[in-house]
Amino acid sequence: MKSVSLRPLSIALLLLSAPLFAQPRPQAPKSPEILPDNRVTFRFSAPGATTVALNGDWATGNPAAMTKDDQGVWSITVGPLKSEFYNYTFVVDGIPALDGNVGRIHRFGTRYENILIVPGALGDLYEVNDVPHGTVSQVWYKSPTLKLTRRLYIYTPPSYEDSKTSYPVLYLLHGAGGDEETWTSNGRAPQIMDNLIAQGKAKPMIVVMTNGNANQAASPDQILPPPMPPRLAAAPGAPGGRFSSTIENYSPFPNSVVNDVVPFIESHYRVIGNRDSRAIAGFSMGGAATLFAGFKNLDKFSWIAGFSSAVVAWPDVFVRTDPPAGANLSGPGIGQGVDKAALSKLFPNIDSSVNSKLKMLYISCGTADGLITSNRQFKEWLKGKDVRFIDVETEGYGHLWNFWRISLTDVAQRLFQ
Repeated sequence: MKSVSLRPLSIALLLLSAPLFAQPRPQAPKSPEILPDNRVTFRFSAPGATTVALNGDWATGNPAAMTKDDQGVWSITVGPLKSEFYNYTFVVDGIPALDGNVGRIHRFGTRYENILIVPGALGDLYEVNDVPHGTVSQVWYKSPTLKLTRRLYIYTPPSYEDSKTSYPVLYLLHGAGGDEETWTSNGRAPQIMDNLIAQGKAKPMIVVMTNGNANQAASPDQILPPPMPPRLAAAPGAPGGRFSSTIENYSPFPNSVVNDVVPFIESHYRVIGNRDSRAIAGFSMGGAATLFAGFKNLDKFSWIAGFSSAVVAWPDVFVRTDPPAGANLSGPGIGQGVDKAALSKLFPNIDSSVNSKLKMLYISCGTADGLITSNRQFKEWLKGKDVRFIDVETEGYGHLWNFWRISLTDVAQRLFQ
């Protein structure tokens, strides 16, 4: 290759321009700043903006208007906030924007948000602490049931690689709008497991996190999803959306967990391959899939846990109903219930004999969740069948991640004990 020499004039120009390139960038405003009383100040530099607002999942009434100072820095102080894991974004002249001062960003579906962790009991549980860490892997597997090669996330506990121990497995399902990354990004499942195991509060276990969208091979940041299918035919009076009125339409994903995912995991990882060492759990859409897969496969799972389960999505069970009087509900499911006779037809094998087969049946829902009515009706049906279960209703929690992380934390400490 022919060499090129720099002429003296060129060298001089480079030397003269060096100070320009060495100019330090203006220091970004500190954001977020957690104050001693747990109030939090957010700042965003946008001198030319007309309006800047803050969206955060700690309160309703978003977005909250921010105030600009004479340097063009917009700010707002909120709280005090309790110890938790929060998401937030800014809205700059109507356009969503991320906080460039913070490196921690996560994705939920096609939405990206900043992360704020307020220290304390819950915040510390969701934080990366100085404890032994498990490994999170992204693994591809064949799914004949769904006719796809699909991706899942798998958490193996600390020391898995350095031992010959076999472990129990938790199959952990997400809700609508999520994908196989959801429980690691929003749910903080690896941090929860690391910290609980380090504290001796949870048994070391493998956690398998699947993609619950039956038509997706992987999350939309990896593979563009296919066009949404036509709306499925719904039962008379059923809500819109994509609720199925037939087993054939509803069952492919729950069946794929049992027929594809479980055999793949048990043939590729050191697991204890019996029903007493298998658990399945999930929230919302994933809670409904969890209960469906568990109830239809009692020979496969001894531990079943549904969080804010969208039981109204099961085939042919939906009915209109009145929400609890005076309840301040949010999220999906408001005015929706389930028909008990339809539940008995859908799950004819569910009766008191289940009690000797299950180590745990766990049902949780926040009292401010729109699905609380249908969950209570489902629990009434279980009681009518003399089925024992752990009943958790948490006051004031809606259909939000703060509740599902708490539910996972509770369940993880109960599993395989």
